[in-house]
Amino acid sequence: MVATTSNVAPPMRSGSMGCAGAGAGAARAASVSSEVTTCRMGVLRWGGIVGGLELCGTVRRRARRCAALASRSRIARVIGEPLTIGPVRLATNMLLAPVAGYCDLAFRLVVRGCGGVGLASTDLLSPHGLLRGSAKSLDLAQTAAGDAPLGMQLYGNDAAILADGAAWAVDHGAAVVDINMGCPVDKVTKTNGGSMLLCDPQRTTRLAERVVGAVEKASLGRVPVTAKVRLGWDSRSIVAPRLARRLEGAGIAAVTVHGRTTEQRFRGEVDLDGIGEVVAAVDRIPIIGNGDVTTPEACVRMLRVTGCAGVMIGRGAFSAPWLPRACWSLQTTGRVGPEPTFEEKLDLIMRYFGLMLEHRGERYAMTHIRRRISWFAKRLGPCKPFREAIRTAPGPAEVRAALAEFRHGGWADRAARGPAAALVA
Repeated sequence: MVATTSNVAPPMRSGSMGCAGAGAGAARAASVSSEVTTCRMGVLRWGGIVGGLELCGTVRRRARRCAALASRSRIARVIGEPLTIGPVRLATNMLLAPVAGYCDLAFRLVVRGCGGVGLASTDLLSPHGLLRGSAKSLDLAQTAAGDAPLGMQLYGNDAAILADGAAWAVDHGAAVVDINMGCPVDKVTKTNGGSMLLCDPQRTTRLAERVVGAVEKASLGRVPVTAKVRLGWDSRSIVAPRLARRLEGAGIAAVTVHGRTTEQRFRGEVDLDGIGEVVAAVDRIPIIGNGDVTTPEACVRMLRVTGCAGVMIGRGAFSAPWLPRACWSLQTTGRVGPEPTFEEKLDLIMRYFGLMLEHRGERYAMTHIRRRISWFAKRLGPCKPFREAIRTAPGPAEVRAALAEFRHGGWADRAARGPAAALVA
């Protein structure tokens, strides 16, 4: 299969220009650096300290221009560069998001097997459940050979419990411990966790300090603590720049920013300028962009527009587990590379199903393959009879039989003849 060539050129590396170009580049860099210092203070003042108020349009636009300027000084070194989080150096700058109900061990292993993943994270973990030994929490925290480096994401609002849960995560294989400060789901926010933590930056900073201290003690400094946030609760309370700055001071090693507010949930387009403001607000720690990355081109655009150091992919990988590999390839070679063949896509579905059976059992595997087949099918062409066969399969044998028949053209033939033929068969 012929590789797809993108119109996004690979990044220029330092030292690749001539002497005259290098001198001009250095002068421009010095000028940008000076402006960045001034603009960072503006972003903090305009986008943070008045975070609870609705900013006037002029001030908001100026803050966004400053954020864009600040991010320009970082772009050349983040596209195609592996990400470092505290003492942990990743193989790439691509991360798999901790999406509740989707990023279980089986799916993480499938995505990792496709390549390009620097770090993958567990589902949201309740520290209460981990400390009590709840079967559900332990299942969500389950890991295995090949599932490394692994991030474990905790949610809640009790600093002491979160600190103890973070120490538990260190003891059970976490390479990175993440605090969820951005989940908009009612189940999480009604307990004052998730994105409710955005509503009180001062208290949230103290919570982060407590968790960082516990993890440093438990890991002897080997495991960094990160945070995942949204821009704010709504458009009138954009707090992410100010909060990220405070979290950096509290010892947080990286911040992932989903470019929407809690009120938006997943509606509308991701705000790349908003992520750029967070990039401009911090001094040293990497900012990771998240939201609407469903193609390699969208990944590179996020890096270029925001200046973020890495990209976290969530829903984009549900139907294309190879997306992190394609994103990394585009960054490093300027080419996306070939999409998996039809047979390879079916192999991925079979592997996912087999891993669920191995690690979680038949009941779990059947529930999730029925739920997930619609996502996988988006990349398989017309296949309604096949999808229905998986959804109605009573057990693993029938799932395997449906995959085998689809692989050998049986379902394609029925689809071509219409739904009536599928029912007769």
